[in-house]
Amino acid sequence: MHNFKRNLLEPDATGFLADLRRGVLTSAQLVESHIARIERTQPQMNGATHIFREEAMAQAQQLDRSGDKFLPLFGLPCSVKETFGLAGQQVTAGSLRMAPAAHTQDAEIVRRLKAAGAVVIARSNVPEFAMTAESHNLRYGRTSNPLDLHRVAGGSSGGEGALVGSGGSAFGVGSDILGSIRIPAAFCGVVGFKPHSGAVNTRGTWPAVTGNTQSWLALGPLTRSVRDAELVYNVIADRPVAALADAGGRLVVPQNFPLTMRERSIERALSAATKALLNQGYREDQQDFRSTRGLYLQIPKLILDDFYDDWIRLLSSPQHGRFSPLKELLAQLTGKPTIDSGLLRWTLLGPLLKPRSAAKVTDIAAQFVDARTRFHAMLGVDGVMVLPTLGLLAPKHGQMNKLSLRPGVNGLFTAHTMGNYLDLPAIAIPAWKFQDPLSGLPPSISVMCAPGAEAQLFAAAKRIEAAIN
Repeated sequence: MHNFKRNLLEPDATGFLADLRRGVLTSAQLVESHIARIERTQPQMNGATHIFREEAMAQAQQLDRSGDKFLPLFGLPCSVKETFGLAGQQVTAGSLRMAPAAHTQDAEIVRRLKAAGAVVIARSNVPEFAMTAESHNLRYGRTSNPLDLHRVAGGSSGGEGALVGSGGSAFGVGSDILGSIRIPAAFCGVVGFKPHSGAVNTRGTWPAVTGNTQSWLALGPLTRSVRDAELVYNVIADRPVAALADAGGRLVVPQNFPLTMRERSIERALSAATKALLNQGYREDQQDFRSTRGLYLQIPKLILDDFYDDWIRLLSSPQHGRFSPLKELLAQLTGKPTIDSGLLRWTLLGPLLKPRSAAKVTDIAAQFVDARTRFHAMLGVDGVMVLPTLGLLAPKHGQMNKLSLRPGVNGLFTAHTMGNYLDLPAIAIPAWKFQDPLSGLPPSISVMCAPGAEAQLFAAAKRIEAAIN
């Protein structure tokens, strides 16, 4: 078994914050040590697209002089996804063909982090257009998993998973439309929280989603612990989590749910997580989830309806001409790619799966609206679900896109995608007690709830974290 250095993630951000407030540590010291770690890992892992050494050190020193140690995130070094606007920086979405988007002000999520005392030390890598689960692009290259450089870090917030998982960032923030926070968290051995779509302001982040998948998209943190996720969420969210008056609740257990688990370690972690809640007095409530099979098959149709035309437009330019997926396929076969192969897979699927009529789009969208209403009511204010984040551990480079972008119902990915199309807050938690005996990788367990029940979610997640770590 691999002997991963989990001590890289200890203390967590909450622990660092206590040290900063006691004066045991300065922000400048903490920021310097984290930047140094990113710089040491960057040549092999390639988690960052930009490191803000000078700016971050100046901000940390200013915070130390200010003495305002009771800011919620005082002096904590963090990273942000490359698709989040930063004043004076460009968003490229990892693309060589798309014209970079200049930003004159910070995205709202970044503004809130800085106002709370966090120090942005780096931007993190993404797959091109942030639409696949392998963080690779022709502009910045490939990000590798901090636990095993031969494996994927996940995507699309893969650089965040790598930076937090390697100990280079005390926490990070990413976006999630089909698992893009929780996949990297699961693969890199960290916590990832996807709130519901209306919880965190998306102003200044790329892309601006306005179609039917707007309710699938959310911004949230990747952290070293559940309590860190709650800490950061309470800064970036419009409504912080209220205190939980009564512990316990219902454990909703999906029946007839299409779920595949490749590794025995995932099954063992899931069993331990479920028992942890039942032993705390949660009441088991079995519910029928067979309708999710049909919903899963509709996912690419709404994604392509919302994004395909924009992708073609953004990839077209006077320099390169109008983008043609077939011409790009030929270019890639002859060793002259102009976009990432994962994005090419999406563009090749477009003409095949994109709905042909507005009426068809309306019908599919209505199915998801109905499902969200039913499942939110089913979960209610006291219900949580516990599922594996993914049905697999981090695969080798080049394998994730082959697995995740194939047609049909894929039980490896049904659990995390359900969190998006049902607009459920969902948190992924590493299960270090149940490391895979061959790879040493930890499985990941997710807790989901209905919007408004986040206090229940965090309470359950903390119990599960204690049981599986």
